[in-house]
Amino acid sequence: MVYIKKVELSHFKSFGGTTPIPFLPGFTVVSGPNGSGKSNILDALLFCLGLATSKGMRAERLPDLVNHSYNSQRHSTEASVSVTFDVSDIPDATDRDWTVSRRLKVAKGGSYTSTYYINGETCTVSELHDQLNRLRIYPEGYNVVLQGDVTRIISMNAKERREIIDELAGVAEFDRKIEKTKDNIDSVKEREERCQIIATELQKSLEKLALDRIKAEKYQKLKAQVQEKQQWEIVLHWQNLQQRCQQVQGQIQAGEREKQVLTETIANLSEQIAQNSQELEKLNQQVKAFGEDEQLSLTSRLASQQAKRQQQQQRQKELENLEKESQAQKTRLLEEINRYNLELTQITAEKSRLETEILPNLLRTTQTARETLENHRLQASSLAEASEAWVKEQSDLSRNITRLQEQLNPYRSQRAQLTERCDRLQTNIVEAGQRLQELEQVISTKTEESQEILQKINQAEPDSQNLAQKLTLAEQNRVISQDTQKRLLKEQRDKQRELDKLEATKQAQQEAQGTYATQILLQSDLPGICGLVAQLGEVEERYQIALEIAAGGRLGHVVVQDDSVAAAGIALLKQRRIGRATFLPLNKIRPPRPQDISSVRHARGYLDLAVNLVKFQPQYREVFNYIFGSTVVFEDIDSARYYINQYRIVTLDGELLEMTGAMTGGSQPTRSGLRFGKISAKESSEAESLRERLAEIDRILTRNEEKITQVNNLISQLTQQLTETRQSHRENQLSLQQLSKDLERLTTEKEDLTRQLSGQQEEISISSQRLEVLTREIPQLELSLQQEQEKLTALEANHTHSEWQQVQGIIRAQELELQTQENHLATVREQLKDLQNQQIRLEEKSQESGDRIIEIEKIITDAVNQRNIGNLEIEKLNHNILEINQALQQLSRQLGETKQKRDQLETVLRQQQNQQQQAIWQSEKLVNNQEERQALLTTLQTEISQLESDLPNPLPEIPESDRDFEKIQSDIRQLQKKLEALEPVNMLALEEYQKTKERLDELSEKLQTLEGERTELLLRIENFTTLRFNAFQEAFTAVNENFKIIFATLSDGDGYLQLEDENDPFNGGLNLVAHPKGKPVQRLSSMSGGEKSLTALSFIFSLQRYRPSPFYAFDEVDMFLDGANVEKLAKMIQKQAQQAQFIVVSLRRPMIEASERTIGVTQARGTHTQVLGIKV
Repeated sequence: MVYIKKVELSHFKSFGGTTPIPFLPGFTVVSGPNGSGKSNILDALLFCLGLATSKGMRAERLPDLVNHSYNSQRHSTEASVSVTFDVSDIPDATDRDWTVSRRLKVAKGGSYTSTYYINGETCTVSELHDQLNRLRIYPEGYNVVLQGDVTRIISMNAKERREIIDELAGVAEFDRKIEKTKDNIDSVKEREERCQIIATELQKSLEKLALDRIKAEKYQKLKAQVQEKQQWEIVLHWQNLQQRCQQVQGQIQAGEREKQVLTETIANLSEQIAQNSQELEKLNQQVKAFGEDEQLSLTSRLASQQAKRQQQQQRQKELENLEKESQAQKTRLLEEINRYNLELTQITAEKSRLETEILPNLLRTTQTARETLENHRLQASSLAEASEAWVKEQSDLSRNITRLQEQLNPYRSQRAQLTERCDRLQTNIVEAGQRLQELEQVISTKTEESQEILQKINQAEPDSQNLAQKLTLAEQNRVISQDTQKRLLKEQRDKQRELDKLEATKQAQQEAQGTYATQILLQSDLPGICGLVAQLGEVEERYQIALEIAAGGRLGHVVVQDDSVAAAGIALLKQRRIGRATFLPLNKIRPPRPQDISSVRHARGYLDLAVNLVKFQPQYREVFNYIFGSTVVFEDIDSARYYINQYRIVTLDGELLEMTGAMTGGSQPTRSGLRFGKISAKESSEAESLRERLAEIDRILTRNEEKITQVNNLISQLTQQLTETRQSHRENQLSLQQLSKDLERLTTEKEDLTRQLSGQQEEISISSQRLEVLTREIPQLELSLQQEQEKLTALEANHTHSEWQQVQGIIRAQELELQTQENHLATVREQLKDLQNQQIRLEEKSQESGDRIIEIEKIITDAVNQRNIGNLEIEKLNHNILEINQALQQLSRQLGETKQKRDQLETVLRQQQNQQQQAIWQSEKLVNNQEERQALLTTLQTEISQLESDLPNPLPEIPESDRDFEKIQSDIRQLQKKLEALEPVNMLALEEYQKTKERLDELSEKLQTLEGERTELLLRIENFTTLRFNAFQEAFTAVNENFKIIFATLSDGDGYLQLEDENDPFNGGLNLVAHPKGKPVQRLSSMSGGEKSLTALSFIFSLQRYRPSPFYAFDEVDMFLDGANVEKLAKMIQKQAQQAQFIVVSLRRPMIEASERTIGVTQARGTHTQVLGIKV
């Protein structure tokens, strides 16, 4: 782990010269007498690492840190501190040591410079802190705890204590981001305001141009209509004359007949249309009953089921191909096994025949021949006694021949065996080579498949990780958005409640101006209502209480113009049943007769008549005379009491003295009733602020909901993609495992076959070499044998002893017979051995084929099971498809026949309706034409000839509704008058309006974009706020748990951290609540000094455990603790020292005994501090 390896001080405070202090990991105590300078070592750490100011190091200014004796001897002085860290455990560290130095130079005038160094290179304090952060050493942390830090935690207020958690959680970083985003919001809002101003100006211009545009369009349209109708006028006149000239005579004659026919046709068609309409309605109901929607649903289901069946059939085809391939391989293996079994049967039969029939006969025959040969040899030995020399020579030759034969026969037998063995091995080698080629091809194919699948797996893993990372990020964003949503909804509810309270208060204030009934009357827009009495007068503040009490409930009376308005108001109250009210009609109200007040005008404390202190319009004089009468106002009750029973009196303090002698008064009343003056309807700034915030929250919530929906959709997509990717990954892994097993089996088979082939090749090589040797040696032996036999033949030919020759001939014959039998016996035995070897080899091959068949049968069984399952699924799908088809066919038959009838009937009905309309139109036209034909016939020819020269070319088409010639002429005159009335006209407004509108639309889109940007920035602020709150809660929860554990260890009690405002931690502070053993629960402020120190130390340890650092330094933090508590603290530090380096300045014995080593500090001769290390 990282730790401080050495601290070197030069002229720093009490240290003179250069003093290196080595440190080791673990628990080190620095001890020494008071004033020896032991705490200066920790000040040196603070000074060098930039973790504190000069006051934090017990100095007013930085120059005070230079050794005073060294400072008084020189014009300029210098102090420096170096701290060396061991960073060998950091993975990317280039060196084992990392050194931080700080040099302080002080000039004679008192000015100074301070420079930081990292590994001898200058740096800034911010650069140093960045590097220290990498080592988990934080300026705002509690790496170095001085004597005052514990006291500071005890004495600081709750808010400052909470800010420690803020620093720990990184709240300041979120605050910086929030402020930056708010700056962006202000910029967007400024741009939005500028665009809004431009849009307002454009809107005004557009409204003006809209009027000009409407006028121009109207003028343009009218002008086009005039030109068009002028052409129609000429064409229509000519067409009418032309048509009438050609058709009038024939139409007059046929008109009456055609009219009768049309009348009958219309009647018949009307009857048919009515019947067919009824029939069509029935058919439509039948079609709807049969269910077109159901047919569409069935068609959709049919397509889905057919797609599933196609997929299943494709899978079945693949399984069938696999089964066929496996079956073919199994058949081939079975054929091989049958062939092997047949060969084994033949070999077994041959072996049995040789062992049971041939070999015993050969053994008996050989034994008989050997016995016969021995007998003849014995006979020859007896005969040899007579001719010893001849016999000796003959015996030598015979022995040589025998020796050569005995040597030659095994060679011949061995040669035959080797020849057969080489042929058999060659056959095995050829078969093994073919099998090796097959295996290599299969292995190559499966290896390629394995590599392809492995490549897919390797490609899928990054994709899967990427999808998982995206999914995790999306879920984190969703959690943040949901937390933001919950927090904003809570804030919305709180703000709405606050607004409701303000509105209720405002409503109460408004209702204080009258009862509910009077408020309804004021809001009813009933003409003639002037208002409440309280609303019609104003008074000075000093008289307000007195006059309001004097008026009493009459302030709520409704003033109206006349008694008819009052009657209408009463009727309204009755109609709505909302209560009662008193009306004061100006035309009927009569005040009481005024009382003479001349005797009281100069009385002590008298102010004036009440009515004179109210400001109102003249028309309401009678009303206020009615309200106050002769009530007078006095300053106080003492002055007023002299005039009781004489006048109705009210004082400034609100005491009321009636003429009857009744006196009303007391404490100041809570004035929630009617008051003089009107309450402004304008909302308060607080209410406006709440409404703006609620609107802002509403926009943010809408945008956040959209974002949550988008994130949910993204999460669904990513989850589906990740599931599919992982499923594919698992399938590929299973396929790869199966291929690996197959490759392992095939490779093992290949290796076994290769070893067998190598052994067979080695064996055939050895056999071939031996065969070559035998091929060279056997001819030599045969030549020697032939020579010896020739010598023996010559010897025997020269011998005269016939009996000897006869015996020798018999012996030779018997020897030849014995040799033949032995050769035959050796051959049979070699055949038996060869048959046994072939039997073993065939059994091994048969066993291998059988094992392979078992594997293939397993594959076939799996394929058959899957096919059976697939067949069941296909049968189920076929059954579903059949049912759907049957339902569709049934629906199609029902719907088809009904639809065909309906469509035919609709066609017939449309035709009949068209015929009816045509007949009606013809009938109407015929009636009109018949009246005009006679009068127009004589003048048509002349008018046609006059109009032909004025006809436009080409002729325009004229609608049937506009063929009224006189109406067209009238329309032309009216349109021309309208054109003259519109002039002058700004025709450029058409183009300018469109350009302005486009620019306004573009600006509106820009405003929408800016509003979206502002909403997005507001949402970002809320998300930052959520993250800020979550970060604080996470840090607080962790520190609280740590505090509970550590406090329980140090004090044998229990304690916890308490937020003053749990709902909004940043609005309150943080308290340390402890329950020492045997004492009641109490806050930090009510504890004893030792308890406070233990509690504060527990808090410091909790902070350190939440954000651990490589080293910690404590400066006499045990000074306020008793021995037992010091021992507990020492054990705690001893335990913590297993994870970090602890340097503790202490004078207490338990702390020194618990440490691993102790550094002694003293000031001996002179004024410089000296250091001595002791390993405990």
